[in-house]
Amino acid sequence: MKIIIVGLGNAGKHYLNLLKFKKEIELYVVDKKKLPKNKSYSQITFNQIKKNRMFFDSAIISSPSGSHFKHAYFFLMRNSNILIEKPFVLRLSHAQKLIKITKKTKKKCWTTFQNRHNLAILKLRKEIKQKKIGKINLVDCMMIWHRDEKYYKVDWRGKYSSDGGVLNNQAIHLLDILIYIFGEIKYFDVFASFNKNKLQAEDLIMINFLHKNGVYSSLKATTRADQDYRSAIDIIGSKGRLIVKGISLNTFNRFNKDLLVKEKKHSEEFKLGLGPISGMGYGHQKILNEFLSSRKKSSQNLEIEKNYYLLKVIHSIYNNITKRKKFNSIKNVKSVLG
Repeated sequence: MKIIIVGLGNAGKHYLNLLKFKKEIELYVVDKKKLPKNKSYSQITFNQIKKNRMFFDSAIISSPSGSHFKHAYFFLMRNSNILIEKPFVLRLSHAQKLIKITKKTKKKCWTTFQNRHNLAILKLRKEIKQKKIGKINLVDCMMIWHRDEKYYKVDWRGKYSSDGGVLNNQAIHLLDILIYIFGEIKYFDVFASFNKNKLQAEDLIMINFLHKNGVYSSLKATTRADQDYRSAIDIIGSKGRLIVKGISLNTFNRFNKDLLVKEKKHSEEFKLGLGPISGMGYGHQKILNEFLSSRKKSSQNLEIEKNYYLLKVIHSIYNNITKRKKFNSIKNVKSVLG
């Protein structure tokens, strides 16, 4: 089996570490930087691929966000199965084009939302489906992370034309889980803040949602913190409360008589950095195993046509941020109470 990884950033390196010792895989890499020679893979260029008419069973796209479409399109047109890091593309028209091609070619084109495979998220989804905590009254999501000026000096980061802000790059995982578990959005309201010295796009965002099933949820995210603190989803039901938290939503916690109890059976230990127990967790490995198998469909609905809706929600939110001129203010107040 011939596999190519496009782009060796953090995600690309993670895929490389997961694949490089598999004897049944002939591994190739495309990256702008000249890499040291390595027995576990071969570095090639797009020109070499075109000139030699090279074929790959699968292509893993982990290049910068704004390049995802052209790289996915390049390999789809060469009859490869495609696995794309989040966000799978930036433009709605590009998403529609890839979906059209995959329907015609019958090739896999999945996007990576690894947190869907976390034990804690799987348990949470099951409990919500089974109504273990009754009617869901409120869902509160928060992500407090750190990204410094050095991070944003990379030319494509923090721009709407090539990446997006904290919502599309980091908090997309929380938004994905919100929609995955609680369903499509009926209404939303948003406030965002911009640090113009660091990036063009937002680095702080607060969004309130009303889902079509009547659930109220909120998402708050920032990269302004002095370090990576946490991600968390707090669910308040009529019969109880559940919290999934950790570096990457990796621990499942239940309130029991006012005490927050971590359920080890449904939790995983992650840490910062690369590797199988890093903040990236075990999800990439699980997705790869499914993707490289003969199965046609993802067990966690990772096909791009099923994630097109998420892209539409993000565009709707960004349209609201960039076009909104006025917010409610505390003036000319009329008495309502008493």
